[in-house]
Amino acid sequence: MKFLKKGLLTLVLSFFVINSIQAQDDNPTTMFNVHVDNVKFAMVPQYEAAAKELKENFVKHNIQDVNWTAISLADGRYVYVSPLKNMAELDNPGFAQIFEKMGKDEAGALFDKMDECYDSHGNTISHYVPELSYHPEGYSTEDKNFREYHFLYYAPRDAKAMNEAMKAVKDMFAAKGVKNGYDVIHSGFGDDESYYMVAISGKDDLAIAQGGKDNDELLGDAKGPTFFNVIKLTTKYDMVEGRVRPDLSYYPKKE
Repeated sequence: MKFLKKGLLTLVLSFFVINSIQAQDDNPTTMFNVHVDNVKFAMVPQYEAAAKELKENFVKHNIQDVNWTAISLADGRYVYVSPLKNMAELDNPGFAQIFEKMGKDEAGALFDKMDECYDSHGNTISHYVPELSYHPEGYSTEDKNFREYHFLYYAPRDAKAMNEAMKAVKDMFAAKGVKNGYDVIHSGFGDDESYYMVAISGKDDLAIAQGGKDNDELLGDAKGPTFFNVIKLTTKYDMVEGRVRPDLSYYPKKE
């Protein structure tokens, strides 16, 4: 959805996306716990070393009941996304287990190393929206770890109209046979503002740019009015680039 130019507005606190939602079943997970560490640029090497060590210890001890997809953003934020079946799962024993397996002193020292690297962090709950996401036949994010995240903020009074406008974009993509897919996430608990986030995947930034150009040519003039119905409801727009980080992500082996 390359209908807004990069850099139109200042990037604000926004984040996210999901790498695993491409492997959907009939009932895909739609709620996710999102943890963000706002890492200082000078501390990135120490932070990444500690994050990798933490992941390695989770792998070593095969800690169950917890998993996360890690994303690093261009502005220094590190995002950890975990699926949730319900809010009760926020009380997760996984991190308590790592203290038991590693020992309180060793685990505590490792988390202290990470804490030294940022002055703030936080959590929110976000929701994947299958009915607004566009997945043409054959679409996959496999080996496409580069991401563009486009945030479209809107006023609560326009919630229904914004949903309908986003659905019209998806319908247009389907009608025109666009080959490039995208995922849509909605704001949730912990967010101060309402937004839709559109995630675009590619092998690199050039691949995403080429995909946007191909879309423009295929959609032609028809895209203007359809995109404008979204733009006119948008109160603020942000875009941030990032990468899914398999080296920092953790998925336990099934026992």
